[in-house]
Parts: sequence; structure tokens; C-alpha cells
Amino acid sequence: MVVLVLGILAVLGLLWAWNDRPDLAATGLPEAELATAAGGVRVTWLGVTTLLFDDGETRLLTDGFFSRPGLLDVLGERPVEPDLPGIDAALAAAGITALDAVMTVHSHYDHAMDAGEVAKRTGARVLGSASTANAARGAGLAEERIVVVEDGASRRFGRFTVTFLRSRHAPIGEDGGPPIPGTIDAPLATPAPISAWREGGSYTIVIAHPEGTALVQGSAGYVEGALDGVRADVALLGIGALSRLGRRHAERYWDEIVARTGVTRVLPVHYDDFTRPYGDVRPLPRAVDDAEQSLGWLADQAATGAAPVRIELLPFREPVALF
Repeated sequence: MVVLVLGILAVLGLLWAWNDRPDLAATGLPEAELATAAGGVRVTWLGVTTLLFDDGETRLLTDGFFSRPGLLDVLGERPVEPDLPGIDAALAAAGITALDAVMTVHSHYDHAMDAGEVAKRTGARVLGSASTANAARGAGLAEERIVVVEDGASRRFGRFTVTFLRSRHAPIGEDGGPPIPGTIDAPLATPAPISAWREGGSYTIVIAHPEGTALVQGSAGYVEGALDGVRADVALLGIGALSRLGRRHAERYWDEIVARTGVTRVLPVHYDDFTRPYGDVRPLPRAVDDAEQSLGWLADQAATGAAPVRIELLPFREPVALF
């Protein structure tokens, strides 16, 4: 009887911990205003680091991750595959029928899993590492629509100029490197466990436009000095696992990605629980990552820096004026 009671208490404790989630409203950070006027460049956050950039003529998407393997799939290393009806529904809900490019920040499943399928449905090319290329090949994407990027090389899409710069994943692996390290060395056939989507190298993506420049930092890592000479107006800043890395890392991360580039507006991304069904947007549990604490650290940096920086929370699936 005692063992049964203890077991029930343990289960209840785990359930409580999993449902104890940060309250982002408690940070006092404003929500970004929705785009209302025509013209300019808009960005729409579609969860994790999936971001739609649209200037009315050209549409670019980072990552394009819409499938949501569940918690048991992740913990149990169950074979998973892109959720094709889910991808179709997510694209339709976001009004995405055509894209010029799908650009992946690295090749973990929550970034590269759906890229090939999204490109097949929208006519896009997939840009990313050699590992991302093999993930796209596994989805059956035609070779002429796969682009392996080179560090520092730029590509034009309409009035956008896109540059990939080598960066680092948040150092949360057992050895201080990325989780699920390594490369994807052959076309990735699915179903496969999430560990098949290896990191494959991480990038900062700089998206320049005559109206302004944004950079997408999908993971809370950095290479010291890698962004020397880069100037940007807005940072779409991945904060996943930042609270686990500590305040000092958060300060260095801010210095390298935000202060060094002259960014004056920060839009945090990749703090949501991507084991939940698509569209059920909520922060990861505090036991995994405390986004409220991370945002507090970044707000302190914004308030004490040499130049004013505004941090705004992106609404889900609503276009926001970028510049």
C-alpha cells in the first residue's frame, strides 16, 4: 500500500512539474503590434523557429517545422515522420501556397524534419547544411531544389539577400556541445527516431532587404566575433535552453548577437513546447527551461546597454511589421 501511495505521489509530482510553465505575461514585455498597412516587410511566427518573411513579392521561410512528434515519441525514440496532413493544414492556415526558399538554421528534427515536404508543396528551394540537404533528399525533393550553403556566401531572392554565417548550437549536450551532434551522411529515410536528425552545423541567417536587415539566431549559442561587421535592425532570437546555461552565458549571448550587430529590436523565438500539437503554443515547463527567467535576463541587458533595445513577444500566426 505504501509503495502504491508513493507511486501515485511520484506521478502527481511529475504531472505538476510538467504543467508548471512560465508566465510570459509576468515579464511585462509588450506583444509586437500586428501589421496593418500595406508595404514594408512582415514576419509571421509559426512556432519554434519557423518564420515567414514577406515583402509582398517574395516569401521566405525559416525551418518550416509543422509536425509535432509527441513527448513519448521523443523520450522513447520512437520512429517518426513528417505529418503530411498536419503540414498541409498548417500551410493553409498561414496562407502559404508558394515560397521562394526554405532556410534551416540547423538539422535537428524540430528545424529540418519538414523542410523537404514544405518545399515540395510550395515550389521552394531548401537552403542549409549538407545534413539538411540529406534530410530534404530523404523527403524526395529534387536535387536542383537543394542548395548546400557556404559560410558567408549570399543568395538573392527578389529584393532579399540571404547570408548564412556559421554559428554554434546552444551548448547543452553532455560534453558541452550540441545535443544529437554529428552529421546526416545519407538521404534520411523516414520513419526514423529523432536522433537521426543530427545537428549538422548551426548558422546565423542574415536576411537583408532595402527596408532593413534581420538576423535569425535559432539556437542560444554563438561564435565569438563571428558577427563582426554585420549590422542588423532586428534579431529573431532563439532562447530555448537559455535558462539552463545561466545568466553569464545569456549576457555573452546578448553581447555577441544583439549588441555587436547594433540591433535595436529583439523578437524572441524557440521557447515554446514543440511536443504539443501544432497551434497549442505554450512555453516549455520550468523543469525543462524557464523562458520567464531567460527573458528577464535579456530585459536587464536591454535596459543597461549603451543603446536602447526593445524586446517584443511575437503573436502566433499573425503578421507583424518587421521594418
